[in-house]
Amino acid sequence: MNALEAILKRKSTRAYKPEQISEDALEKILKAACASPVGMARYDTLHITVVQNEDMLVRIFDEAEEDLFKAIGIRKNMNFGAKTVIIVSSAPAYREGVEYAHAGIIIENMVIAATSMGIDSVILGGPIAAISHNEALKSELGIPAGFEPLLAVALGYGSDETPVKEHTISINRV
Repeated sequence: MNALEAILKRKSTRAYKPEQISEDALEKILKAACASPVGMARYDTLHITVVQNEDMLVRIFDEAEEDLFKAIGIRKNMNFGAKTVIIVSSAPAYREGVEYAHAGIIIENMVIAATSMGIDSVILGGPIAAISHNEALKSELGIPAGFEPLLAVALGYGSDETPVKEHTISINRV
């Protein structure tokens, strides 16, 4: 599958089979992450955490559900059963907000690489807030001091057959 096919085929998958992705596939996905363009080549301001420990995954999603409930009074289970979650963290960037662009680019490279190998994904924001508010959890996840988690992705093999949605974004030309 070429890159454009992978981009057009990728979808947010919210139900996963109980099988883990292979170590070889994970390494390729992480290699795609490391190939991401980063402003001023400040790769030293970024950190990737791979979570495959079942107990830690349950804890992350339980914390996310509780954090959401505290914030807006709604309970939503964000654990879709994926056996791998990758968290992108950053130290403060040289210009406010740039770290979010870097995290988005890294996540996008990973999901395109995953899709090209038949691995499904869903980009996660909910667990990030819960991790950010919990210093003990950040420490247990090995997120370096001075770094904040910004975005995550769950990876696995989808158990649903939800079709790819076609989206439209407003475009103008000058």
